[in-house]
Amino acid sequence: MTDKLRYLTVLIVAVSLAFLCVRPGRAQQGKALSALILNGDFEGDFYPYGAGYVAQYWIPYDLSPGSPPQYLRSTLHKYEGQASQMIWADTVPWYAGIMQTTVLTSGQSAVRIQAGKRYVVHVWVYSIYGGATAPVQHDKLNKRVGIHPSGGVNPKSADIVWTPWHGQDKTWIQINAAVEAKSDRLTIFIEASDPKSGGQDQFYIDNVLLEEEGAPTPTATPTSTPIPTATPTPTATPAVAVLRTISVGRQPQGIAVQPNTDRFFVANSGDNTISSLEGFLDWRYTCFNSGGEHPSNVAIDPEQCRIYVANAATNSVTVFNICMNRLIASVPLGDGQSPSGIGVMTTTNTIYVANTMANSVALIDGDTLTVTKTIALGPLPGQIATNPCTNKVYVTNRGYPPSDVGGVTVIDASTQSVRKTIALSEAPEPYGVTVNPITNRIYVASASGMLVIIDGATDEVIRVVPSPGHSGLDNVAVNPASNHVFALSATGNVVFVYDEDIGGWLYTLPVGSGRYRGIAANPFTYHIVVSNPSDNTVSVIRDFGFYQPFKLRLPLVIK
Repeated sequence: MTDKLRYLTVLIVAVSLAFLCVRPGRAQQGKALSALILNGDFEGDFYPYGAGYVAQYWIPYDLSPGSPPQYLRSTLHKYEGQASQMIWADTVPWYAGIMQTTVLTSGQSAVRIQAGKRYVVHVWVYSIYGGATAPVQHDKLNKRVGIHPSGGVNPKSADIVWTPWHGQDKTWIQINAAVEAKSDRLTIFIEASDPKSGGQDQFYIDNVLLEEEGAPTPTATPTSTPIPTATPTPTATPAVAVLRTISVGRQPQGIAVQPNTDRFFVANSGDNTISSLEGFLDWRYTCFNSGGEHPSNVAIDPEQCRIYVANAATNSVTVFNICMNRLIASVPLGDGQSPSGIGVMTTTNTIYVANTMANSVALIDGDTLTVTKTIALGPLPGQIATNPCTNKVYVTNRGYPPSDVGGVTVIDASTQSVRKTIALSEAPEPYGVTVNPITNRIYVASASGMLVIIDGATDEVIRVVPSPGHSGLDNVAVNPASNHVFALSATGNVVFVYDEDIGGWLYTLPVGSGRYRGIAANPFTYHIVVSNPSDNTVSVIRDFGFYQPFKLRLPLVIK
C-alpha cells in the first residue's frame, strides 16, 4: 500500500440546533453527545466528491494502492431511515473511509467532550463482497472504527484507537469503539479494506452514535436490505455567504486560525488584546492581553500549540502557549522596527517578522525564542506567507510608488537567504499574500486593485487579475480545500471571492469597514473570518463549492 491520502474537507454550516432542556438520563445523554457529530444518521445533505457524493460534515480519505473507490449516497442499503454512506469499487482493490471531528458544543445543552472521560462511538456497517448475487464470503471486505483521542485528522496516526477488523458479509453489524479523551475534541474514523477485489465490492455506513461510556449500547436485530437499484439525487450545495458578525476588541487587524479546533485569534490593535473565537454551531469569545502595544498581526504553530503576536508599538513579538493558556516569552526586535506581518515555518521552527519601518525581516528561532538573523528587503515589507511543502517564505514589499512599485521577496527557509525578488510592475503596492500548499500557488493582493497569481515551482507570475470594478485590494486568504481565494477590498466594505478552478470572480460579499484588515481560512470547517477595524467586529463567512478530489502526501502539517 502506497503512502497516499485522499483528503477533502467538508462544509461546516453554522446552523441553529435546538435541544430539549430536560434532566438527562443515560439514553438522553447519549443523544446529547451525538449532537456533537453532525449528519451521523446520514439523513442530511450530500455534497459532490469526484464522480459521487459524500455526506455533509464527513471527510473522505483514500489510502488505496491504486485507483480510488467511489463514494455515493445509498437510498436502499441502509440500517434505518432513508439513506446511508456508500463506498465501493468494481474489480480494483481499495482502502478508504470517512472521518469527522466532533463539534465543540451541542448548542443550548452545552454538552461537550471533556478530557479524562471515556467515550464510546457506535457505528452500523454493512458490506457486500463480489456483488449482490455472489455467495456470502466473510473476511474478504473488512471494516473497522477508530477514534483519535485529541481530535487529530491524520487517518494513519499512531494515536488512533482502532477496533479489530470485522469481516461479516451481507449483514448489518454494529462496531463499537471506546477511548479516553485527551482534549475537548474527538475524531471518528470509519474505514474498510478491500485488498483483493471480488468484483463490485460495497461498504455502507449508517447511524453513528456517540455517548459517554456507561450508557446502554443501542441494539437491534441485523436485517438484510434490498439490492440498490436507484441513483441517488443529491441536494443543492449552499452558496458562499456571510454567516454572522461578532464583536471583538478595538481595531481588530491580523487573524490566525488553529484549524483542527476551529479556533481563530484576532489581534486587537486598539486595546492591546487578542480575541479567541472558538466556533462551530455556537461561537465562544474570550480575550487576553497581547503582552505588547498595538498588536498588528498573529501567526500560529498548531504543532506546538503556540501563537506569535507582532506588537508594532513595542517592537516585540510575544509568544503564547494556547493549550496551556499562558505567556511563554516576549522577544525584543529593536527600536524602530514596527513589526507587521508574521509567519511560522514549521519545518525549521523559525518565525519570520516583517519590520515595516526597517525594511527587513527578523528571523526568530522557535527553540531559543531569540532573533538569530535579519534579512534586508525592499521598501515597506508588509505581509508574510509560508509554504512548508517547499520551504519557501513569501514577503510583500509595498515600495514607494511611482519610483518603486514593490514586489515579493522569496526566502529559502533551508538556507535562510533571499532566493528571488519578484517584481510586480503590473500590480503596484502589493500588501496581502497567501499560499495554497496543495496547488503551490501564491496569491498577492495589491492596492492597485490586482490579484497576482504566482507559480510556486518557478516563482514566476502566472497572471494578474483585475478585481471587480478595479477596487484596490487589501489582504487575501485561500481555502486549499475549495481553491477559493478571498480578497479584501481596500476601498469598500466587501470581500471578493475568486475561483481558481474556473479562473474567475464568483461572489462579492458584504463585510464591515476598515483598512489593513486580517483574514484567515479554515479548510477543515470552511470558515473564513475577516476583521473589520472600524467596526470592532469580525465577519464569519461560510465557504463552499463544487470541488474535485485531491491527494495529499503524509505526514500532514496539522496533527
